[in-house]
Amino acid sequence: MNQMNQRLAVAAAVLLALSVFSYWNSVSRAERFESGQKFLPNLNPDEIAQVAVIQGGEQVTLTRDGDRYVVEETHDYQARNEGVNRLVRSLLDIELAKEVGSGESLAAELGIEPPGEDTVEVALRNAAGSDMVRLRVGDRFADGSGNYVQRLDGEDNPIYLTEATVLIDSAADQFLQKEIVDVASSDVARIEGPDFTFSKDGEEGAELALERVPSGRREKTSEVGRVKNFLSRLRFSEVHLADAEEVADLSFDSEFRYELADGSGYLVAVAAREDDRYIRIGGYHTVQQVEIERDTPEEELQEKADILNRAEEMQEFNEYHGSWVYKLDSFTGEKLDLRRTDLIEDEDDEDT
Repeated sequence: MNQMNQRLAVAAAVLLALSVFSYWNSVSRAERFESGQKFLPNLNPDEIAQVAVIQGGEQVTLTRDGDRYVVEETHDYQARNEGVNRLVRSLLDIELAKEVGSGESLAAELGIEPPGEDTVEVALRNAAGSDMVRLRVGDRFADGSGNYVQRLDGEDNPIYLTEATVLIDSAADQFLQKEIVDVASSDVARIEGPDFTFSKDGEEGAELALERVPSGRREKTSEVGRVKNFLSRLRFSEVHLADAEEVADLSFDSEFRYELADGSGYLVAVAAREDDRYIRIGGYHTVQQVEIERDTPEEELQEKADILNRAEEMQEFNEYHGSWVYKLDSFTGEKLDLRRTDLIEDEDDEDT
């Protein structure tokens, strides 16, 4: 009987000690927590070599390649650095409102584990491929702003409620550098389409004009403007490797040539598949050779240096964009369907 009492006494002492420790630990953690503190206070963005974002079973992986990032899920096409930077900033800016707790049941209740359709998981990895940070953003707070968040890189990490709603881009499409080229129409000196040509008459300040407009007819302003502005903020809706099976059946049977005032230019080859339009684009320079003599004036030297720099830019453009086929959205693609008959109208027609 005495032995039984001793065992009960020991068990009671252990339970008391555990209770005291649990209380001390919770008080200690509460004392350490301050509302408004950063969720990732020690994260160094310069050490991030890869970012993986997972939501709803879909993953986008952004990998550093020199001074830029690429999107692995789109054959390593370049990402917008500002898109990656915005993602990292959104993580660095997360501030905590309070510690909610921990445990499997609570994690399940708050959309942390198992992850729900809206749960976002983010892994930040270093150059060695090791996780620096792995976290999940769970459900939104029902009675106000904020999300429940938890770090997964460690043991017994608590779940927190954030001060504000956490918004994280999670689709590859949101990170792609979709702008191919941006050329103002004022920089275009000549356009050659499938059955039309725009040129300038050589006078300073002359406007691009459609050649051989018949008597009694004139340019149709709205449609002509669409042709002239084609290279202005030219963007794609989808991108494919040039040798991909998805675009193997395309026939690039029409061309548009845009020559710029600086002697460079872009050649756009067009393919159609039902209502969709695809392009391949390349750059060129009309100046093939630059001669420099010892007595060449400084101003002329600068002009020739600009030509060489631009030619190098065109070469780099081709080295990258030559590997891709771009699908355009319908609004942009329709510009490539325009032909000479679409660009002129009778002079007595209402202005368009």
